[in-house]
Amino acid sequence: MERLDRYNKKAFLAPDSIDSMAAYHAKIKSDGVYLFRIHDCLTSVRLHGDLTDPVQVKEAVEKLMNLSRAALDFAQFICINYQTNTPE
Repeated sequence: MERLDRYNKKAFLAPDSIDSMAAYHAKIKSDGVYLFRIHDCLTSVRLHGDLTDPVQVKEAVEKLMNLSRAALDFAQFICINYQTNTPE
């Protein structure tokens, strides 16, 4: 599989909501700098680093995997404790 040097994806986190502007933007620039942003109406969180540095590559993957696990764990807690059914 050929490696792609650039990546640029963004989307609303609740696309059907008329009240939420929450979104994410994931980007790898041509110089190897990555940015991962999560925005809401008031603030944002940004992860960033240089993918030309092997240590930062490892840390980027670790940060994103830990973030995704934490988000999934939190969503499951909300489903169990605040919803009558779980998402598919």
